[in-house]
Amino acid sequence: MIQSRLRRCSLLLIMCATFVQAQPEGPPLGAGPWVLPTFEQGNIKVSVVARGMDHPFGLVYLPGTATSANPIGDVLLTERTGKVRLFSKGKLQKAVVVDMAKVFSMEQLFDIKLHPQFATNGLLYFTYIKTGPKPEGGKGYWVTTALARGHFTGNKIEDLKDIYVASKAWSGNIGGASSRLHFLKDGTLLFGVSHRIDTLAPQQLNSDLGKILRLKDDGSIPKDNPFIGVEGALPELYTWGNRSVMDFTTNPNTGEVWELENGPQGGDEVNILKPGNNYGWPIATYGRDYDGKRFSPQPWVEGTALPELYWVPSITVAGLTFYTGDKFPKWKDNLFVTSMIKGRVPGTGHLERVAFNENGEVRREELLNSLHQRIRYVSQGPDGLLYLLTDSKDGALLRLEPAGSEPLDAGVAGGVEVAQPATAAINMFPDLDCNTCHRVEEKLVGPSFRDIAKKYPMTNANVSLLADRIIKGSSGVWGETPMSAHEAIKADAAKAIAKKILDLESE
Repeated sequence: MIQSRLRRCSLLLIMCATFVQAQPEGPPLGAGPWVLPTFEQGNIKVSVVARGMDHPFGLVYLPGTATSANPIGDVLLTERTGKVRLFSKGKLQKAVVVDMAKVFSMEQLFDIKLHPQFATNGLLYFTYIKTGPKPEGGKGYWVTTALARGHFTGNKIEDLKDIYVASKAWSGNIGGASSRLHFLKDGTLLFGVSHRIDTLAPQQLNSDLGKILRLKDDGSIPKDNPFIGVEGALPELYTWGNRSVMDFTTNPNTGEVWELENGPQGGDEVNILKPGNNYGWPIATYGRDYDGKRFSPQPWVEGTALPELYWVPSITVAGLTFYTGDKFPKWKDNLFVTSMIKGRVPGTGHLERVAFNENGEVRREELLNSLHQRIRYVSQGPDGLLYLLTDSKDGALLRLEPAGSEPLDAGVAGGVEVAQPATAAINMFPDLDCNTCHRVEEKLVGPSFRDIAKKYPMTNANVSLLADRIIKGSSGVWGETPMSAHEAIKADAAKAIAKKILDLESE
């Protein structure tokens, strides 16, 4: 049954999928602080603790470093570009702890986790996208997901090395990548390997794509994994049918591991993990493809596990944690889930709070909407407060704390200084979808409009050249991602777009 449904799933075109998955950052974050109302906890204050990180992805609090002046202590943070940064003495340090892109063949750096015995062994773990040469001497894009380990000495990370490279996840597909880590009580770790826009591999037990792996802390494979001895199955597999594995957390009441993953347009999920379970991607999902078509005729099929929570439309989930502290007593044991963009509308990222009773979910509350930020990560600090990472070029570490009876900021909407989007920077062509891949001044999926204008002086020949590429697409003349075709745009309209771009350097 599963195989027949797989055959009916349409394959995503790499170029198209890359185009549609790119997401704009939204407006800049103000200086703060902001005082915001909440339903049960009263007013909360949101403050900027640090900023200036390039798309931060994960963080860890270093044990034994907290002081009364710095209640969260020292914090290590990862940036997607490969840098590991240190927050110490109450501020983000300028010196980079290590640039892992200079150590490994790396496209993107993702998660960071402490070994359960970090206080005595100093071991740190990282996930990243590893690049490599194509088989048999071929050229082009070729990547997989890798797990690295190093030893933190207090101001640097030594002995960095790969301890596991997902050998059955190499792919030439662009996009569909994320990876997080989670240590289990027995000292083994879960390692997410995302789907890489492959609609067959997540339902195949001979591939690491679209799976969660279980490994020992040295990267070896435990002998009690659920697929050990299953013919044709990889021994490292723990669960299958996962899409983009975004985060893990442990339920404080049950001890179960909850996993967060992205859907496409709808179908973001929280799953309760059980070894050997199939979580359905792409044969069972609440999500639709980016062209609006259904991936599956129904959200559940026999042999797959239903999600505990799901979102339609997608809110582009990115991080989750249960709150177990005492600073927000009315939020005790609530689940917090970060959102980067809702329904593919820019500037709609937020933080969601999910409350439960003994039967399951009873309430959801959206928080921080008026900041219009992509929220990448949420964690509970050593001081019992909540900390967030924003996903932007000027990424920030935010702190949430009770504001008591402190009045809302006067004269501003919703008690917050509302940041107005810089419209031209976000979308130079508001009636088109160019902003999905391009900005005026900075590179996104494709080059910035300013860089295009610098490369192509304003001439009739260049206007015609760019107009032709807009309509027909290109094979990656910038040495990067191919550009999708826009055949619905007429020649005169394409020339008008090209002229407006090239005018940026004629002003």
